[in-house]
Amino acid sequence: MTSKREDVVQQKLLSGWKDIASYLGRGVRTAQRYERELNLPVRRVLGNPSGPVVATKSDLDSWVRSSPTAQESFNKKTRRVEEHLVSDIAKGLQQQAELRAQMLKLRNELKMSVKNIRENILQLRQQLNETQRRQDSIASVIRKYSDVPALTSIHERRRKPN
Repeated sequence: MTSKREDVVQQKLLSGWKDIASYLGRGVRTAQRYERELNLPVRRVLGNPSGPVVATKSDLDSWVRSSPTAQESFNKKTRRVEEHLVSDIAKGLQQQAELRAQMLKLRNELKMSVKNIRENILQLRQQLNETQRRQDSIASVIRKYSDVPALTSIHERRRKPN
């Protein structure tokens, strides 16, 4: 039975190239090359240069954050994000230009529509005024002739004896 301290140490300690490479998400030979060329923080058991290796997860995490490969990976990701953003900005600018052209076209169409509406309103007013004049003229003629029978009936009443 293992103690809690030993469990914690085993969870934080990686033993052997296979475990270390797996933790880094690389192959064993790549992890070994990282040790030789990029100072991957591994410890040799009993100081034997070709013996088994161990590494702590925290040491590996620190190394990954500060290593040139991590920086390269970060730079690549950053470049991809930048390229994506530049592409999005270019598309946005293109859409903005298209929308501006559409807006100008719609604005001109609106001006023409307003102009046509004003002209139509003016024509309708003129027609309404003309219709009003005709109605007034017809009404005056009707009044003129409607008074005549009334006068005749008055004259006829006077002539008849009661």
